[in-house]
Amino acid sequence: MSIALLRDMFDQMVVRKDATVIERFYDPSFEMHSNGIVQDYSAFAESHRGVYATDISYSVEYDEDAWVETADKVAGRVWITTSRPDEEPTRIEVVLIAVFTHGRIGRLWETTWPSWNALPAFEDY
Repeated sequence: MSIALLRDMFDQMVVRKDATVIERFYDPSFEMHSNGIVQDYSAFAESHRGVYATDISYSVEYDEDAWVETADKVAGRVWITTSRPDEEPTRIEVVLIAVFTHGRIGRLWETTWPSWNALPAFEDY
């Protein structure tokens, strides 16, 4: 169930840039740790709303051999490609661990290469 939930989140929220579904996928107690940045639910939601309002687009690929799942945790590897007009697309490798709370993502630890927070597309994140 947890891998399926992550896939749904990437499809319905990230690829579609739909911030209205954040509360469906993320528990109010959510906390993200990513490349040295820590955000709670409110900061995460606000940042994503801002980025989704831009002309960025996303595609997601999954490393099907990297999934590890328990009842309430998932570890995996995905590649998120970001594209903006007049820029070359950037393929970002993401290694993540997600912990689920009440059927939603409650904690997320991830590291990315390149570091998403150093990319021009996210300078106002």
